[in-house]
Amino acid sequence: MVIGLIIFVLFLVLFFLGPLALITYLEKRRREALERVAGRLGMSFSAELPEGIRSRLLQAGFFQRSGARFYNSMFKRLNDGTEIAIFDYSWKASRGRNYYFSVFWAYCEDLRLPHFRLHPEVPLFHDVAKAFGMQDINFENHPDFSRRYLLRGEDEAKIRLRFHPSFLNFLEQHPPCCAEGFGPQLVIWRDDPPVSPEEMADWLRFGEEWVQRLRLRRV
Repeated sequence: MVIGLIIFVLFLVLFFLGPLALITYLEKRRREALERVAGRLGMSFSAELPEGIRSRLLQAGFFQRSGARFYNSMFKRLNDGTEIAIFDYSWKASRGRNYYFSVFWAYCEDLRLPHFRLHPEVPLFHDVAKAFGMQDINFENHPDFSRRYLLRGEDEAKIRLRFHPSFLNFLEQHPPCCAEGFGPQLVIWRDDPPVSPEEMADWLRFGEEWVQRLRLRRV
């Protein structure tokens, strides 16, 4: 009887604490791997996103979900003053599902972006939404981009100037991602699965390419 009770208690402990222990272990492994990657990429690493970057993001209206986490951040400043960070972001939906994102962030005064939001097309959902008037900026000479992406923003003319043909060609050659820009800030993210440590160098180059193609040159 006593042995049976002990086994039952152990089962309950493993049932409730096992998943939490596994999550904690996997998060620790990812944090340690990203810290090593940051060193190879010449970036500073922090287990939490620096408050200065977090404040800029929230002030610009990005990532404002209640209870969200910003963590595993890598940061560097380029010679021209551009600030770049890569970090993990997660939030829990009302139904209990956890969402995880890998985010590239850049702050560059030369960007001066019109506010835009870019998301991969979800055919049925977005078709219905567009039938009820939801905006979608399309490009006649780039049907592949227009088919794959939903692009929205208040100043369509300025957005079209920034999404010039060479930039559209670049986007068509890469897997879809999400992005939002406003003024000097640009954020690009990819959801489940988040970018692995082995892919992080490519993710950094991808984000830096966005910055170079979108920025305005000083006259």
